[in-house]
Amino acid sequence: MITLKDKVSAFFVFFLITTSQIGVGVLGFQSIINKYAGHDAWISLIVAAIAFSGVIWIMYRMLRHHDEGDIIAIHQFTFGKWLGGFFTVLFALYLVLMATVVLRTYVEVIQVWMFPHIDVWALLLLIIPLVYYTIAVEFRTVVGVCFLGVVYPSFLVLTLFFPIKYAEPANIMPVMDHSVVEIMQSSSLASLSFMGISALLVFYPFIRDAVKSQKFAHLANGSTMLVYLAICLVSYLYYNQMELENIIWATLELWKVIELPFMARFEYFGIATLFFSILPNVALFTWASARSLDRVFGAGHKKMAVMLLVLLFLACVVMTDRLGVNVLNDVAGKIGLILLFVYVPLLFFLNFIRRKVKQNGS
Repeated sequence: MITLKDKVSAFFVFFLITTSQIGVGVLGFQSIINKYAGHDAWISLIVAAIAFSGVIWIMYRMLRHHDEGDIIAIHQFTFGKWLGGFFTVLFALYLVLMATVVLRTYVEVIQVWMFPHIDVWALLLLIIPLVYYTIAVEFRTVVGVCFLGVVYPSFLVLTLFFPIKYAEPANIMPVMDHSVVEIMQSSSLASLSFMGISALLVFYPFIRDAVKSQKFAHLANGSTMLVYLAICLVSYLYYNQMELENIIWATLELWKVIELPFMARFEYFGIATLFFSILPNVALFTWASARSLDRVFGAGHKKMAVMLLVLLFLACVVMTDRLGVNVLNDVAGKIGLILLFVYVPLLFFLNFIRRKVKQNGS
């Protein structure tokens, strides 16, 4: 049972959504969305953000009609106990998949850029206990970590001023040189950076005056778009199209431009600072998954958290090369698109029909 002391102010939805959307993807999304729309791919970020605002609106319209106010209650009301529980388990597994994508990709960055000979399992044994400590007690701890996950790394936005002096405006000209179809295709690739909003379907009942928090969710989504847009435009002004095709971590390459008298390799500092975004990312997804499974099976939140973290550890260890990480990101992106743009609207429609039938029947 959720009590008033378990809930947080509606204002914190801004930090929960922001930290769920901004993570390790900021280091290399530029080359990914560049695939179809080329130098116009920055427009696809705006299109993706608008689309996700629509999904947020659908989520709030659906969640506010249920006392428990989460996707578990919606599933049970719409499909019944057993079928609803099955869909909840699938949703929980998707959240674990998202946590795996974030954590394994960050570990790969550390291996490639900082410690090439370190084992994956060794890094995981340092990170996963912190995740457990964050999610094992109460949701307020997760919120606090998410708050710090937005505040601490925010100064990294200032690093974009360093490569601007090397900008070539011709690199993004002419604007709108690609078709609408190509921009939409790039938008589907950009969507992976915004998919963290799925956690809203679980933490909604932990928000005071949850209905009023919708404006903060949209504000967070817009802020995420502005961050990605700024990084993308600076990158596209700095690199030409041929260079972008051969760069995996474009943001890290930008950081190599920074020269400070007290720091020789700023990218090391940037990767370390980004950990404050990675930890809340993984913690929020894992907490949401553990709570969902606990609601279905009633085995206890801590037990579910331990089980999921063991699963997370094994999933990350199994992937030993870049190809495996790429496949993981592709699979997560495709599943996320289906979940948010097909399943969530369909669930909203079915839930609406179910409520109408029940109202008319009573």
